[in-house]
Amino acid sequence: MRYWLGFFTILLLGGGSLLTLLIYAHRTKSIPETLVNVILMVLTLFFLGMGLEFYFKVFFAESDAYDTLARQNLRDSYASSANKKQYNSQGFHDIEWTPEMVAGKTKIMIVGDSFVHGDGIADPNKRFSNLLAQKLGPNYVVFNLGKGGTNTAQQIEFIVNYPFSPDILILSYVFNDIQGAMLERQWRQRPSSPQVPQVLAPMVNNSYAFNFLYWRIYRLLEAGQPDEKWLWYLDAYNDPDSWWLHKQQLLQIYEGAKSEQIPFLVIVFPSMEYPEKTKVVTDRVIDLFEQQHVPVLDVSELIRGIPARDLMVSPTDPHPSEFANKLVAEALYKMLIAEGIVQEGD
Repeated sequence: MRYWLGFFTILLLGGGSLLTLLIYAHRTKSIPETLVNVILMVLTLFFLGMGLEFYFKVFFAESDAYDTLARQNLRDSYASSANKKQYNSQGFHDIEWTPEMVAGKTKIMIVGDSFVHGDGIADPNKRFSNLLAQKLGPNYVVFNLGKGGTNTAQQIEFIVNYPFSPDILILSYVFNDIQGAMLERQWRQRPSSPQVPQVLAPMVNNSYAFNFLYWRIYRLLEAGQPDEKWLWYLDAYNDPDSWWLHKQQLLQIYEGAKSEQIPFLVIVFPSMEYPEKTKVVTDRVIDLFEQQHVPVLDVSELIRGIPARDLMVSPTDPHPSEFANKLVAEALYKMLIAEGIVQEGD
């Protein structure tokens, strides 16, 4: 309400003032023609700017790695759409499973971060967890234990505290999952997210058009610059103590599944934007699990040669697209069959 009050106040006062001045100049002929042309140009630009502002507020929504107003628009559209985000009592973007719903069925648990949660995907049925459930059929249920920004230590807690024990456990791994080990070690502070300069903040944080323009220019200026967050993660993998602690966390999941005789699989995601760059660390994780004879789906091999624009939910958000989720679901289904964990056509 405050936004629209401000929008229409600026539209009426600004547009009205310029129109009044233009009409006055036309009637009295007291203003030089050059100045009249300037007023007309300013009026045209004013209404063009207000039109763009209206468009970016009402019609433009885009998933983004930064907390932009376009991203907020997308969140708001989730809340008002037929496929609005619904969270169960455990805080996961999944239905509220009951004992009656899962009785007599094979329970598959997929645990991970925002890649499992499905950030940027409006319809949860397009996530790889849901697509896998569709392929498996009515004799299976797939629990989605995905929460954005979580790490391996937190995901262990998800598994332990979930009200249903899985018959099959699948860990979705992303290279930034090591941050839990880094926090335990009190690793050097993570590079902060970019902040809008204070002098520009009132305009950028309140105008949808300026917000769009600012972050596009910011990305253009940052192109080719060192990625400080990626270098921070890379340093952590190269730090013997951080990597050792992280390995123990990953092996804890493996040992827990093994002790309960639960089939265990791992999906290893690279950066969807720069998959080759992150292979230097994802290969470590793949090697770790393959040494334990754990089946691993290496997504970097699955997406090799596919343009990044097809793999990302938007040009500004490297989360997996619907297309990438479909590829993962198909490959995961085939792996479950190949490993003899499920039977085709069950």
